[in-house]
Amino acid sequence: MSYVWPAGLEPLRNWLKVQGVDVKSIVSERQAAFYVQKLSDQRFKFPADRSAPLFPLLKRLQDIICAGASTSRPVPTRGQPFQSKKKGRRSRIKRDRKRSTMSPPDALVIYCDGCCEPNPGVGGWGYAVYRDGVEIDARFGGTATATNNQMELTGLLMALAWVTASATVERVVIFCDSQYAVTGLNQWVPGWKAKGWNRKGENASEKNKAIANLDLWKLIDKTRDELPFVKVKWVKGHAGTVGNERADELAGMGRAEAVPVTSLDLIRQQLDYSARV
Repeated sequence: MSYVWPAGLEPLRNWLKVQGVDVKSIVSERQAAFYVQKLSDQRFKFPADRSAPLFPLLKRLQDIICAGASTSRPVPTRGQPFQSKKKGRRSRIKRDRKRSTMSPPDALVIYCDGCCEPNPGVGGWGYAVYRDGVEIDARFGGTATATNNQMELTGLLMALAWVTASATVERVVIFCDSQYAVTGLNQWVPGWKAKGWNRKGENASEKNKAIANLDLWKLIDKTRDELPFVKVKWVKGHAGTVGNERADELAGMGRAEAVPVTSLDLIRQQLDYSARV
C-alpha cells in the first residue's frame, strides 16, 4: 500500500517526482521524510518515538525546498550537487567517499556469498548483516545441484529479500565478491531489460546465446527495483574483510547441510553411535 500524502504537501510530493522518485513506491510517512532529506541534503532529527507524526517535519522541509525559506544547507539540483567554495572541501569529500566505500558509517551493511563444490555440484549461499560493525543477523542455505554462479546470485537475492522483510528505509550497501553478480546487476541487466531480456545487438558470438540464470536475474532485478536505497558493490574476496569471510563461512555451512546423505554415510553414523554407546 502506498503512502497517502496529506493535503498541504502536494508541492513536496511533486518535487520528489521531479527528482525521479516513484512516489507510489513510498509506503510510509517515515520513508517519505527519509527520501526528502536524502535528496535535499537537509539534516533534521527524526522524533525518537517512531510512532510520532512526521507531518511537521515534512512541512518544514517543504517550506525550505519549495518556498525558498532560509536554510544553512542550500538545496542541490539533481545532477548538480552543491559544492562549497571553502579551500580543501572537495578533496575532503573525495577522501570521505573513498573511506565510506567499505564501511559506510550511516548504513546497514550486508555481505553475501555463494559456493559450489564441485562446480556444478552441491552448492551453498549465505549472508551476514551488520550495523555499526556488529552482526545483527545471518542466514545460510544450500542445494544438492547448482553452479557457483547460481549460488552467488542466490546469496545476493536472499540479502535483498532480508532488506524487504526488515521494512527498513535507511541506506543499505550489499557487498559481494562475485564480479559476475555485481557487474551483471549494475551493468548487464539494464541492457537485457531494454532488449526484452535477450542479447539482441551484442557481438555475433553472444547474440543468439540465452541469458544464463535468467529466472534468478529477473527476481533479483524485481526485488532491487523495489529498494531504491540499496546499493550493490563489489568487495575483493579472501582479503581479510571480516564480513566477506563471514559470508564465505556461512555459504560453506549451507553447502554442508545440502550434501546428500548416502547409505554408506548412514552406516558410518550408526557404527559411530554404537561405538559411543
